[in-house]
Amino acid sequence: MALSWLSGCGSDAGVSRELGARCERHSDCGERCLSDGDGRYPDGLCSQSCDSERDCPADAVCADTDGGVCLFSCQEAADCAFLGPAWGCVAASAKGGDERDEPREVLVCLGV
Repeated sequence: MALSWLSGCGSDAGVSRELGARCERHSDCGERCLSDGDGRYPDGLCSQSCDSERDCPADAVCADTDGGVCLFSCQEAADCAFLGPAWGCVAASAKGGDERDEPREVLVCLGV
């Protein structure tokens, strides 16, 4: 399968095998492929595991989903358009940080 190398629109987010490329299996990515099983990752998404934001590339946050994965951060749906029309800007819980703090919500690119 050919990886889709898209450039970010209105963002410095770079799509790569580490974060953002489309995938069908883990071998398509640097670390892991988040499959499109439930529509959260349309066409699959290369990502990497994380325990906190410092484990993620620039323009990404550590979302407390799928055991902790790096996802592109966003402010509005247009920020996710570079991934394709099935992607939107959605609230998710952040993973990591000070355990005494209340859970922090972040906006990330996910399937809509």
